[in-house]
Amino acid sequence: MAVRVQAYNFARMSQQATSFRSHVTLAFCAILHALSHAYGQLLVPLYLMIVADLRLSGVRAASLIVTIYGLAYCIGSYPAGILADRFNRKTLLAVGLIGNALAMIAMGLTRQYEMLVVLAIIAGMFGTLFHPAANALVPAHYPKSPGMAIGLLGIGSGLGFFFGPQYAGWRAQTATWHWGSIADWQRPCIEMGIIGITVGIAFLIFGSETSEAQERQTGDAMLPNRVGIEAVVPNLRGEHARTHPPISAKLRKQVIAIAAVLSFRDFAGIATISLLSIYLQKAHDYTPKQTGLIVGLMMLISVIVNPLAVYLSPGRKRLPALSIVLVLGGVTLLFVPFLAIAWVLPVMCLFQAFQFGSYAISDAALLERVSPKVRGRVVGLFLTLAGTFASISPWVMGGWTDWLGLRAAEPHAYFPIFATLTGMMWLASISPPLIAKLNEPTESLAGLPPSIEVPTGLDHRLPATHQ
Repeated sequence: MAVRVQAYNFARMSQQATSFRSHVTLAFCAILHALSHAYGQLLVPLYLMIVADLRLSGVRAASLIVTIYGLAYCIGSYPAGILADRFNRKTLLAVGLIGNALAMIAMGLTRQYEMLVVLAIIAGMFGTLFHPAANALVPAHYPKSPGMAIGLLGIGSGLGFFFGPQYAGWRAQTATWHWGSIADWQRPCIEMGIIGITVGIAFLIFGSETSEAQERQTGDAMLPNRVGIEAVVPNLRGEHARTHPPISAKLRKQVIAIAAVLSFRDFAGIATISLLSIYLQKAHDYTPKQTGLIVGLMMLISVIVNPLAVYLSPGRKRLPALSIVLVLGGVTLLFVPFLAIAWVLPVMCLFQAFQFGSYAISDAALLERVSPKVRGRVVGLFLTLAGTFASISPWVMGGWTDWLGLRAAEPHAYFPIFATLTGMMWLASISPPLIAKLNEPTESLAGLPPSIEVPTGLDHRLPATHQ
């Protein structure tokens, strides 16, 4: 009896310790998420300052830097997903953040446009490590509720989209320190880079990876979408026969189809950030500081929306909710060019509530339906396709608004651009049936006893944990 009590107490203490480490890791991953997106949007309110300082031909040249960063960030996502499924994800996340931060500091030290382009590529290559690694690591820490874990991780995106433009516009106009020939728009890059290096080192110290046993809790429940019997059936030595099973051809095609449709939403979401920055400064004479504040505040809504959207759309409610928020998000964009300036922020906050809600819902719905063994590659494949297309949107917005010429000072001239983005949101609303074909979500399957069909030729004597 005493032995049983000691064993029970030991198991309980171990579970509590694991839970604490999981919470710390989730909190840090949300901070890393924030910095990852803050770096991607840091230059957005500074477009006109960069054009004037470097004497560029137009806004499209400045927005091209952000586009190139986004392209590098997304094109490398699938290789990053392979790394996330095979190596220590905590280390990958820390290396990605520190490398991204160092590239940002270097941007703050050069005045050559060509070097800024090169550094944007380097920063994006390090930044690409975040989503595949974090979207695989965080749900693995919470095998019973991976969807809600993704919703909480999503809080970081809103903080980053708020903090990046807000901080950049504020510091570009108020920072007074001087070092060499550093321009006003470069100071936020250096300061944010130092913050990123500090957080990356702290994450290396306090973050944690998951054990194989933790991930198996989810993997065993996902039998309808198992990627091979080796993923769940131990061999005769009681070990897993394949630690890193390949993605099936069917799953790969399904993810490609989902990414192709949701890429329209991703394009519209990234495009609105650059478009609004240009719109406010050219059509309403806003300063970079005012623009950064507006663009940042409209993103802050996701701190509440991301976890709330996941909470309010459990199980089979998730996919219908995705269609609804995408359609409503598109509707809000139509009215922006006709609004008095006082109403632009509330309406754009409403748009971002729908937009970020759709990200949280679609990410949760997708990751609940795939095995933890392949989550890194699934996220990487999705981002490579959808994210790459979305990444060209800052350059497209810069070129389109340059093409307006003198009409860029007229709010109504922006209506065709906002209407185009509305159409993209509506196209993305047809994605739920594609996601539904993957499987039942993990949370619906949790608690069901696994029943494994053992192929002919394999030993039928399974250990108790698999019977």
